[in-house]
Amino acid sequence: MSKKLAKIRKATLEIQERTILNFWIYVDYEDDSGSQGIGGIALDEYDPDKKIRVGTAYGCEMIRRLLLLLDVDDFSEMVGKYIWVYGEGDGLGFKPEGIQPLKTDSDKPPLMLNDVLKEFE
Repeated sequence: MSKKLAKIRKATLEIQERTILNFWIYVDYEDDSGSQGIGGIALDEYDPDKKIRVGTAYGCEMIRRLLLLLDVDDFSEMVGKYIWVYGEGDGLGFKPEGIQPLKTDSDKPPLMLNDVLKEFE
């Protein structure tokens, strides 16, 4: 796994397509390898009994951990922060798998997105 230095350009928590709760953290890589969105993960699920999407403990925990990791109270406060983006692949094939604030801002370990999901499976 490699890591790339990036600056957060935009961060959102949204209901996409009027049904699915998700987040996006858009970053610009400092090595001029472009920009990328991290996230797009469904934070809710469909309840067949209610016939609607409902919130999940996983979704709440993911939101909570992202806010705590980056030491913000609101997703909009993430903008301008520098982070390490952990992932696999090279160039346009780089797939983000986690993020971590710089050591100058925090000594918190990386937040690996799939690790949070595994806790709730």
